[in-house]
Amino acid sequence: MKSSARSFFVPLALSFAAVLSGTALASDCIKEGFLPRNTASIPTTYGANGMTEQRFNEIIDRVYAYYKPVVAGAGASLVFERNWTDGTVNAYASRKSGTWVVTMYGGLARHDAITDDGFLLVACHEVGHHLGGAPKYRGQWAANEGQADYFATLKCLRNIFERDDNVSIVKQLNVPTQVTRSCEQSFGDAATIALCQRSSMAGRSTAELMRVMGGSPPIDFSTPDPSQVSSTADSHPAAQCRLDTYFGGSICQVSKSEPVSETDATVGTCSEERGDRTGYRPRCWYKPEGSTNPPNPPNPPQPPGGGVADAPLVMGTTQYSTSQLYAPITISYDVSRMSGAAGIYFEMSRPNQPFSQPNGTQPDMLHTAGFAKAGVKGTIGLVPAQHLPGYGSYFVRVIALDASGRQAVGVFSNTSVLQVTGQRRRVRVLGMSQ
Repeated sequence: MKSSARSFFVPLALSFAAVLSGTALASDCIKEGFLPRNTASIPTTYGANGMTEQRFNEIIDRVYAYYKPVVAGAGASLVFERNWTDGTVNAYASRKSGTWVVTMYGGLARHDAITDDGFLLVACHEVGHHLGGAPKYRGQWAANEGQADYFATLKCLRNIFERDDNVSIVKQLNVPTQVTRSCEQSFGDAATIALCQRSSMAGRSTAELMRVMGGSPPIDFSTPDPSQVSSTADSHPAAQCRLDTYFGGSICQVSKSEPVSETDATVGTCSEERGDRTGYRPRCWYKPEGSTNPPNPPNPPQPPGGGVADAPLVMGTTQYSTSQLYAPITISYDVSRMSGAAGIYFEMSRPNQPFSQPNGTQPDMLHTAGFAKAGVKGTIGLVPAQHLPGYGSYFVRVIALDASGRQAVGVFSNTSVLQVTGQRRRVRVLGMSQ
């Protein structure tokens, strides 16, 4: 669902029942795009990752130059819509008659998490919707999100990076040992190993973008997503699952020149169905044809508890300070020890105004935001320039809710603090000024 720039926050009332207005705890709505639909916007004046308009166009040019004749061979025309000045943090693929369109935005290119190679991978992902083959969105022309990710490293990056001096390039990257070892096991020559390493690190950049935009836990090559879907998922995989997909495409030994199929997901890919032992699509979004996935392990029993909820953590700590207005902030919570808990109510104070009633059961009248959320353990993401009214110290806390979402379990936690500091120079972004 399309939301306003302040949709992160639900207006706060004086009781949980009033906040929820008798409705069930809601789940997020996911739309198509490289990322789930979001309201983040990064202006051209923000360039922390060093991206420039010239570089933006040069990266797109590389993908366009390679795939223009490929698309022409399929009887269509490839068009890249380049929106450098648009702050949107996303990218899209679409078709208009015989024109296959990839829409790229400057906001995504300027995001802190994105490297040049990561941005190129995003372009490859969008091309992958057109050329990535099966599995596809059900009843549609486009390869689904996981397959577009897989195509990006399995085929596209290999084609684009092939003639670069990848051995020299990867010397400038902090490639994890896990990546190097896996690339060496898959490939025998230094150039191909380096290409594998470089593609994997490009995937690390874009998976990190997914992580910070969605407020997910940390990701790592050594901690693959253990979940297994009951049927192949078309929508966006979680950040760790996307990293696993990029990594699988990077280490797959199937040649980049072997075409994929529009109907058979095993053609031109590494696949468990064919007996491949590495490089295949992970089961966190892909279910191999004919396989039977075991059910995911049940959640461990929750220990009895009560009293004061554990304080939420801002970027893993109880006190966090930032001056990066467009760097996403992750707030994690865990009320699983609270007996009878099924959700949480999250509350954030006004800047520089501590809560007037610590460890009570009623929301504070002086607040910036508050909302209910299902689940006893999870994360909340925000971007200061998008979601906060100004600079200052924001106090955050949670209280556990029962299954109805209307009654408190125990009392509010102690507070953690997010401090948003100003710059030495005058800045003005989305209402924040100093």
